[in-house]
Amino acid sequence: MFDDDASSLARLCDTGLSLDSQRVALIQGERSMTYAELEQRINRVANGLISLGVERSERVLVIFENDIRFPEVLLGIVRAGAVAVPVNFKFKPPQHIDLARDCGSRIVFGSAGTADSVLACLADGVAQVGIVFDADRGPLRGYDDWLASSSPERCDHGSAGSDVCIQAYTSGSTGRPKGVLLSHRGLLRNVQLQAASNRIDENSRVLLSTPLFHMNATAAGLLPCLSQGGSVVILKEFDAERVIDAIETHGCTYTTGVPATYKLILAAARQRTHVDASSLEFIAVGSAPMTRALLDELVQTMPGVDVIEGYGLTESGPIITLNPRGRNKLGTIGPALPGFECKVIDSDGNMLPQGEAGELVVRSECNALGYYNRPDAQAERFRDGWVYTGDMVSCDPDGWFTFRGRVDDQMNVGGENVFPAEVENILATHPEVRDVCVVPVPHEVKGQVPVAFVVRNVGSNLGEKELIDYYIARGPAYSHPRHIYFIDEMPLLATEKTDLQALAKQALAKQAREPGP
Repeated sequence: MFDDDASSLARLCDTGLSLDSQRVALIQGERSMTYAELEQRINRVANGLISLGVERSERVLVIFENDIRFPEVLLGIVRAGAVAVPVNFKFKPPQHIDLARDCGSRIVFGSAGTADSVLACLADGVAQVGIVFDADRGPLRGYDDWLASSSPERCDHGSAGSDVCIQAYTSGSTGRPKGVLLSHRGLLRNVQLQAASNRIDENSRVLLSTPLFHMNATAAGLLPCLSQGGSVVILKEFDAERVIDAIETHGCTYTTGVPATYKLILAAARQRTHVDASSLEFIAVGSAPMTRALLDELVQTMPGVDVIEGYGLTESGPIITLNPRGRNKLGTIGPALPGFECKVIDSDGNMLPQGEAGELVVRSECNALGYYNRPDAQAERFRDGWVYTGDMVSCDPDGWFTFRGRVDDQMNVGGENVFPAEVENILATHPEVRDVCVVPVPHEVKGQVPVAFVVRNVGSNLGEKELIDYYIARGPAYSHPRHIYFIDEMPLLATEKTDLQALAKQALAKQAREPGP
């Protein structure tokens, strides 16, 4: 356990300051920032908020595109004793108003691309102060001028380890977004466990190209690296070509991403005569399952680079399992991090034998404190100190877990349990398949059956029957996709994960027009 003084996220950068305050902490484009500069700017944000009357545990909404100033705002809010609420910048103004109202934020930070949302929050009356990067207009305050007017003196507002530091909203893919309450102690402990497992130190340099409002980028990328005095390279948005350029230019030692981004990076790399990825030590993969075909291609393309798969969800703090560097088992999500108790249970709550698939439930000091003002949802997810993940896993004799799929995504096909990931893994081995996603649709006889959306390689004329036959020759006949729909690209959420809801709606619409067997 950590004492309250040492377990405040406000002190995250103290290691970098003590090692070498002139070491580069952040890089974006031609701009860089040392730990000394970052420290002063964090203090200015904190002091500026206190001058605006911010109180302990007050929520402050953050609607940013990726920017080198994101860390100072996030950590400055925390240092002021308030709660940072980073949200999806791709939402529209009405959704941002709803989130501001939900968390009770009277102060909203924004960027040039989200200024309309900040203005909307002010016009609605839900917020009273709007501070925006590079967009000083109307009632908005320009961020740089506001920052310059604040004191750079160290300000620690005395948050306890059990206090909330970040209120991170779920995606809302299954309903209204829920605010997950992450404590100082829990989040910092999780960050340090990740850093130890991934061997992150002051010489590490991480490349972040996925949205920083998402915990995969912030809690599993930004914070672990800063906690050890390393350097963080930030791209404004994901672009496969720029990712490769940044790795070569800045000598990045690792990067984080989701399967969809790595597919695009591999495709871009194939178009180049040479890629210098010699600085890379490992790549981290999370947020969505990776097919074995993609995993094998990554390993073959980058020999000597560890492909580290892990698993977690915001409610668990966020990372639960992580393949350790040098001992990773390809195709698994790794063992539980130290201090995590994990159980695999059936639908009645009974523990299952080793190797059987069931719902993963976890308990640790990293677990979130609950949901903000959502008692019904909290009672369902958080029970007796355990987080019920809603995800199906199995565990091998060594304690390594394998992700099977969402509990809700599991199909019962004529009495047989089928996971979308299992079908995807087989389809993805076809040499003309670039990407694949499987969703269930209702069936009069079988109850449910799988259908697949497939992106073919450029120039491929692969047909539906050919691919179904390919599957049946390699997998159980009962689990074969009853239809295959070829599309140009997978629809993606702001987090770069495949939009399963959009595909499920498409599948139902197609089924209504063309009823299958």
